[in-house]
Amino acid sequence: MIGAINLKIQVEVISIFIVSTLVIALVLAMHRSIKKADPYAKPKGLTLLAIMIVESLNKLTKDNVKDESAPKYAPYVGVLAFYILISNTIGLLGITQPTKNYSVTLTLALITFILVQHASIKHNGLKGYIKGYFDPHPLFFIMNFFGTLAPVISMSVRLFGNITSGSIILLLVYGFTAYISGFIPVLGQINFIGPFIAPFLHFYFDLFVGAIQMFIFISLTTVYVGNEFA
Repeated sequence: MIGAINLKIQVEVISIFIVSTLVIALVLAMHRSIKKADPYAKPKGLTLLAIMIVESLNKLTKDNVKDESAPKYAPYVGVLAFYILISNTIGLLGITQPTKNYSVTLTLALITFILVQHASIKHNGLKGYIKGYFDPHPLFFIMNFFGTLAPVISMSVRLFGNITSGSIILLLVYGFTAYISGFIPVLGQINFIGPFIAPFLHFYFDLFVGAIQMFIFISLTTVYVGNEFA
């Protein structure tokens, strides 16, 4: 507490630090593996994984951006993919998912928004960028302005909503299985039904949904950037 202000550190702050550390460690490990790899030997292990990931992200970026500057955006898309995927799936380790906090998903969407505006200014020039808000008529300024901000809300809410709803559904299911287990004598003191369905639930909500939401977010990022070069 500082004076009359009560400061409380959210649990997601620790999760953000853990996820950031894992992303940095993963990137450094891949860099080290590629640096030590024999260029004439068939890639394998972490080197092969790194090559596959880089090629996939480069292809995604080039296909959606469709501009000669596309390779410059690939590193950001790569880090974004790592961060969101680890954030979405880290709940499997009993760690709170950062993407369950709207401030995290909003920040990611804002970073993408700034990148898109930078791409628009770079392609159209500052004068053309400002002029775009008044096309095809000055009366359309308000519509164009909120249309520019709309992706920030849609991207952040989509990611936050899907991850949070998955956690809520899991809590409800485990609560229900605990309730059903309570009808069984002796064994009912523990939720013995939950462990039987847990692998399937976590595979879908943590792994599948987490990966899908990551792919949607980075795809939209490249699409929005590409629209500015269209």
